[in-house]
Order: sequence, then structure tokens, then C-alpha cells
Amino acid sequence: MTHCEMPQYVLRFYGNTDYALECIALKQITFLHLEKLNDPFDPVLDYVTDFNDNYAVLLSHVHKHHSSQLKSIKERLPEQKWKETVVGWSNLASAIRAKMFVFSTCAVREESHPRDNLYMWGHYGNGHRGVAIEFNTTALAESVIEQNDLNSESPWWEMKYAKEVPRITCEDIIEFVMNAQPNADNLEAYGPKLYSKILQRLRFKGEVWKNEDEWRLALGNDETKLKFLRHDITSSAVTAVYLGCRAAEQKQLRNALVYETQHHFPKANVFRANMRPGEYALDFEKIA
Repeated sequence: MTHCEMPQYVLRFYGNTDYALECIALKQITFLHLEKLNDPFDPVLDYVTDFNDNYAVLLSHVHKHHSSQLKSIKERLPEQKWKETVVGWSNLASAIRAKMFVFSTCAVREESHPRDNLYMWGHYGNGHRGVAIEFNTTALAESVIEQNDLNSESPWWEMKYAKEVPRITCEDIIEFVMNAQPNADNLEAYGPKLYSKILQRLRFKGEVWKNEDEWRLALGNDETKLKFLRHDITSSAVTAVYLGCRAAEQKQLRNALVYETQHHFPKANVFRANMRPGEYALDFEKIA
């Protein structure tokens, strides 16, 4: 499955119905720190190269493919500074991870809607006892950009899937050494391509997750020690609420979600899932 186009809508499953109700009643989404994600491979941000940080291997590559630049590479990045440089890049990766928060969702596509996925309901929706909320991606992005004074770049990340963790290559190092701006005050400024390469690995997950078509809102914050951030959303951010087939049996929860959705997101519809007789499938009944 390969998608490049930003979806108009995304869906998030809430296995804990209290969290879903809080999202609707408080008009807030919750960003989680990377440390709170379930998968220890998500993301692997440790500094890793395809040449095992071996300076001799790097020079051998330069000699073979860029012999005219070998002298300049040695002068700009001498061996005695190599270990110090690698430590600096590794520390940068750790610093990025330490301040990063994400809000994870699954893309809604014309050909497939996560609400129909029995595995997702079972795994993320607490055995169909949970709730799924559909969001408008544009409304969420505008909210994040406005409230955090970000530039125009979209805070949405399309997750990529691979068998191995993306690595820094010899070519990445060569480009950095030959084009770095040493008078700048941080790697983002004096080595933007290498910085982007390090940052890019935040957007990769193991191939086993590729069917989820995950999109994440990302937000950096180094001013809090909390592992979550609350973020206000607008009344146009939520487009639909889906109760799992077992959650729909709880009258109090059903009434609360209908009331709060109608009050805070008047254009959104509320649906309950029903098991389709004789099939491994769900039907959705509009209840508000």
C-alpha cells in the first residue's frame, strides 16, 4: 500500500471510552510523547550509519567515488574530530526525540475506511468496546499551526514503512562535510540536509504496520516534563463519531457521546456499529 496524497479525513480509535468522551466534551486532542508509544521500534532514532561509523570506511568510499574531494574531506573532518562529531549527531537525535509529541491516526480513503476494519476495532478499540472519532485533517492542521505559531509547513506526517531502520549513508556525510555552513549556530541551519535525514527517521515504522496507513500530527515542545499535551480543536475538527458494537450497548455512554457531540460539534454525526448477520463485517447505524 503506497499513498502520498494527504487524506481529507483521518480516524483515531479510543480503547478507553473516557478518553474519547473527554476529546468530544473538552474539544481537545491529546499528543503523546514518543516515549509513551507502545512499540519500542517506533521510532528508532538512534544515530545509525550504513558504514558503522568507521572513519576508514568513509574515506575508502570517498576515495572510490569522489577522489577529487578526498583531501577536502580530510581537512574539514579530520579523524581526531570524527568521534566527537558522531557523538554530536547522536546527541542531536536524542534531543529531537526528547521534545517530540505525536497524535496518531489512520487515513480515511475512498476505497477503505478504518471503521470497517475488524482488526483495528479488536486491537485499538478494546475488542469493539471502544469509540472511533473521525477528524478533518485541514481543521486539525490549521489549529496546530495557529496555536503554536508554526510556519506554513504541515504538521502532518505520513508514516513510511520499511524492513530496516533508515540509515545515514556515506553520501549523506560527504554532502554535509562539503556544504555545511560552520558559522551557523545549530545543525538545522548549517547542515539542513543531514538534519532532515536524521529527522526523517521519525516518520518510519516497521513494515508490519503498513496496512494502517498511519498519519500523525507532530508537535515539538521542550518546555514541559509531562508526557502528554492537551490541544484545543475547533468545532469543525470532528466529522463523525463511531461507537463500537459492544460500546453501543452502554446506554449511558451512548447518550453522553450524542449529547456532547451535538453540543460541541453540531455538524458531526454519531453512529453505532452493529454486527452484520452471517458475515464478518459491521454495519453503521446513524443515531444522531
